[in-house]
Amino acid sequence: MAITFTSKASGDITMLDANAKQMLEIIGKDFGVRGVITAVEAKSAAARLRAAGAAAGSQGRPADSADQDADAVGGDAVPLHVRALPFIEMLESAAQQKKDILWGV
Repeated sequence: MAITFTSKASGDITMLDANAKQMLEIIGKDFGVRGVITAVEAKSAAARLRAAGAAAGSQGRPADSADQDADAVGGDAVPLHVRALPFIEMLESAAQQKKDILWGV
């Protein structure tokens, strides 16, 4: 299944459940059918995702390793910092424009 995040600050972002769950866990939100990230929470959420992406990228794996970016979410080969970038941009835009981000509505 997929989760669509929506905000009046940007376009919608749709993620597979496993990826959405990972992002929400990183920012301290419960994965559920519905939810909200308030504009006040958005700035710190973006910072947490950036930090998690940087930490995942600095685990000492060789840059040219084919499995460098495999993670617990289905062995996905897309690194966290790349996968999270559109969501980080949505969070930052929501914080700037003081708009909430919703899912499941």
